[in-house]
Amino acid sequence: MARKCSLPVRPSVTDTGLSSEDGRPKEISEEKVEELALRAFIYDYCVVSMNHNLSRGFLDGLELMLHRLGLHSDLAKACMAVSFASHGIKLCRPSLTEKAETMYHELLVSLAKALENPSVANSAESLMITTILGLYEMIMAREAHSGYHRTHAGGVAALLCIRSSPLDLLAAVRGGLPPIWKGVVRGHDVFYIPCSDNAYQSLDDLLIKSGVLLERADVMLANSQSDSIDLRILRNEATVLSREFIRWQDAQVDHFKPTAIGCVSQGRTDSVASVGLWPGQIDAYFDLYVAAVWNTFRAVRLQLIALTLDLSKAVNDDQDDTCEQLDAHRLLQDMISSIPYHLTEDLHGFLRAVEKNTVVMHAGRDVGGLLLMHPLYIVSKLLIVPPQMRDYMRSCLTWIGESMGIGQASLFAKDTEFRKDYLTSGCMLAYAGLLL
Repeated sequence: MARKCSLPVRPSVTDTGLSSEDGRPKEISEEKVEELALRAFIYDYCVVSMNHNLSRGFLDGLELMLHRLGLHSDLAKACMAVSFASHGIKLCRPSLTEKAETMYHELLVSLAKALENPSVANSAESLMITTILGLYEMIMAREAHSGYHRTHAGGVAALLCIRSSPLDLLAAVRGGLPPIWKGVVRGHDVFYIPCSDNAYQSLDDLLIKSGVLLERADVMLANSQSDSIDLRILRNEATVLSREFIRWQDAQVDHFKPTAIGCVSQGRTDSVASVGLWPGQIDAYFDLYVAAVWNTFRAVRLQLIALTLDLSKAVNDDQDDTCEQLDAHRLLQDMISSIPYHLTEDLHGFLRAVEKNTVVMHAGRDVGGLLLMHPLYIVSKLLIVPPQMRDYMRSCLTWIGESMGIGQASLFAKDTEFRKDYLTSGCMLAYAGLLL
């Protein structure tokens, strides 16, 4: 059912001197256009797991649900709205974004009526629609109305009877969801990992612990009266938790780990590297879900390292931080090495072009940018990241916004300070997509 959109980018008036056509070709019916939009959404945003022992995928159950509900269902229309929105942005076709907006507002009315029926409200369809409408708002995010996705993240939380927080979602999936959702949400972990040693904690548990610790740290570091003993205790907790993450990493099976498939040579550029061309190794993964798991792991580990260094500075001791600095460097290189896999259409073709020095980055599926942008933004805000690398990360976010049609990535690239719930709402919607 999945099919890549073949529409070209619409030339601008400044490119041609003429206003180019932006309507539906007369020989193609409106119904056919909507069918193609649905197929393009499945291509762009669904990661169907080829091995559920290694990957959950992303919106993995959507296609089967669409076959059951049909092309005229609200679920299908939600997918179409997202598809029209993203293609309208990246192909410079205002008629598509206008159609997306019309469909979206019609869906809001339809969904509100449907949710009045308890049997509909407690269904996989309603959860899927709410998640996809949240993705729509992330795609359409602009400075004038950047935070509307929070409403849909709150909707997901309300349906699952939890607080609107990715940590609460992780905890609920681990064992606290209402019984009615047990058959809808697959498995017991958002970040299901086939560890070679089951004695180690799940990544979900480690992420929950990290979230709690980072929240405590924010409060303590903001308080100039915090006791130095308490800060040292907190630093020790962060160090212990970092070691647990390392043990988790070492316990992974080989098929789950990244594979080095090429490299970008040093000295290709004296300024900010072009997207995908930061010097160093390039890695491939089993699929985009697995790549997203690793970058989530890296982002949180880097936050813990940054916290450890901040706490050492706060207590004003001379503790050797060489190990932390080396760990941070490796984690940053690993994240950078994953960017071409997330963003390019043909990784091996990209590597051949690198060797010939004829690189043109052709955008891959939009879901790659969607799953990368939150970890990348979080890391780009850490002061332990070298300035040139932060600039490179922001240029990648700009590229995701322009080439993959995800407006929120463009906002992240502006280096704006967002409220915490703005970021966590986006993470929650992404996590929900990993569940369904």
